[in-house]
Amino acid sequence: MKRFFLLIMAFAAASATLSVFDSRVEARPARPSATASPTAAPSALPTASPEPPDKAIPRLIDKLKADPNDKESLKLLAQQYLGISRPDLALPLTNKLLGMGMKTAEVYYFDGFANEQLQRVPAAIADYEQASNLDPTNIAVLGALTQVYLKTNRLADGERVAKRAVTFNKEEKRAYINYGLVLATEGKFDDARTQFETAYAKDNSDVTPLLQIGQTYVSQNALPNALASVNRALAADPKNAQAYIFKGDILARQHDIVNALAAYEQAVAFAPDDDARATITDVEARFLAAEKKNADAEATFQRAISKYPNSLDAHIAYGDYWSATNQMSKASAEWALALGPQKNYVPALQRLAAYSLKTNHVDAAISYLEKVVQQNPSLSVFMQLGQLFTYRHDYLHAHQACRDAYQMQPNVDALGCMAGADYGTKNYKEAAAIFDALDARVKTYLSRNGTLLYIAGKSYERTNQKAKALNEYKRLLSLLKPSSPGYKQVKAAIDGLSKASPRGNASKKT
Repeated sequence: MKRFFLLIMAFAAASATLSVFDSRVEARPARPSATASPTAAPSALPTASPEPPDKAIPRLIDKLKADPNDKESLKLLAQQYLGISRPDLALPLTNKLLGMGMKTAEVYYFDGFANEQLQRVPAAIADYEQASNLDPTNIAVLGALTQVYLKTNRLADGERVAKRAVTFNKEEKRAYINYGLVLATEGKFDDARTQFETAYAKDNSDVTPLLQIGQTYVSQNALPNALASVNRALAADPKNAQAYIFKGDILARQHDIVNALAAYEQAVAFAPDDDARATITDVEARFLAAEKKNADAEATFQRAISKYPNSLDAHIAYGDYWSATNQMSKASAEWALALGPQKNYVPALQRLAAYSLKTNHVDAAISYLEKVVQQNPSLSVFMQLGQLFTYRHDYLHAHQACRDAYQMQPNVDALGCMAGADYGTKNYKEAAAIFDALDARVKTYLSRNGTLLYIAGKSYERTNQKAKALNEYKRLLSLLKPSSPGYKQVKAAIDGLSKASPRGNASKKT
C-alpha cells in the first residue's frame, strides 16, 4: 500500500527558514517525529517580522483602528495571526485585502494558507492556483499547491506542478525534494530516490534527502536499505536528532530493543529543547509498551514528566498510555494535568471532551469543546458542538455552532444541522427554506436521514406547504418497516394531510 508522504513545503523540510516573499515567509523546522517517517514541516509558516507577536499584534491593531483600510497593516496582521496558528483571525483580513483589490500572489498565498488550516481545502486550492497564475515560478506557492493536490488525491496535478517547480528552479534542492515526495506518494520509488539524490547533490550539508530515501525503503519494507540510508545521513551529520529518531523507529520495527533505545537516547542528546526531548522519551516509552514491557514503559513515561516538567505533551502521552490499557481514571488525571496553567491546551481539551462524552457528561464535553474552538476552530468540532447542543435541546446554540461550521466550509451536514435547530426554535420558515436548498443540492441527502425527513415534513406542514410535506412523509414511509411504531405515525400524518387537502392530492395523481 502506498504511503502518503506528508508535505507542504516538504521540499523545505530541514531548512530552518525559507524566505519567499520579501523575506517574510519561512518554514518552521520539523519537530521530532514519532513515526518512522522523517516528515517535513507541514507548511510554509507566514511570519510578518522578527518582532514578537505579543508586541506586533497590538501595534498593528492600533494602526488599523486609526485607518481600517491600511493594506500593509492588514497584511502584516494576517501574517502575525497565521504565525501564531490563528487562521480564523487571519482569514477575514486576507478576504478584506482581496475585496479591496490587493490581489497579489502573496495575499492569495496567505489566504490559501488560512483556508487550508481551517480545512477549507477547495478554497485553499483556488487561492493557491490564483497565486501560481500570478507568480508561476514561486517555489513556496508551487509547494503549497502540490500539497493540497496530494491531499485531494489529485496526484497527476501534483506531479505536474512539482515538475514545473523543478523546471523553473533547477538549482534549488527544495524543488527536487518536492518532486521526489510526489513520486514516492505515487509509489514510483526508484524515480523518487533519483530526485532525492539530486537534491542532496545540490546541498550535501542537508541530509533531509537521505532520510527521504530511507523512507522510500521503509514504504517498500526494505528495512536494511532504509537503515543504510539513515546511517549515511548520520555519517554526514552525526548530531541530527531526526535521523536518530528515524534509526530508532527502523530498529523498533525489527524488535531490536537495545539498539532502538540507544538510537532514541542519542536523539534525546541532540534534541533542540525540552519539548522535543520529552517527545522522544515518550516515543521510547510507547515502543517499550508495544514490546509488552509495561513496567519499563511506565517508568519511561514518568521519567519524561519528571525531567521535563514544563512539557504538557509528556502528560498527554502518559494519559494516552493509560487509555490504551483501559485505565481511564488514570488517563483522565494525566490529561487534566496536561491542560496547563491556563487550562486551555487543545490536545488535552480534546481528549477530556471525548472522555466526558464516553461517560455521559455532556455538559463537560461541551465546555471542553467550546474552549477548543476558541483557539483552534475546526469544522468537525463545530459540528460536534451542534449535535451536543441539539441533544441538550439548546437549539439556539446548536444553530450558531452549525452556522459556524457552514461558514467554515459549506456542506450539507451543516445545513441539515441548522435546519434541525431552526425547527427546534420553531423557526419553521427558515427550516423549510434550508430543506429546499438541501433537496436542490443533493437530492438523496434527506433520503439517507429519516429524522431530517420527518423534520422536513413537519416544517413544510407548519408553513402550509402541504404538497411538500406529503412528499417528505412518503419518502420517509418508504424507509420504514410497516411493523414499526414510526411507520404508523408517519402513515397517520399522510392520511391527515390527504384528508385535509383532497384537491391537492387529486392534482398530484393527475
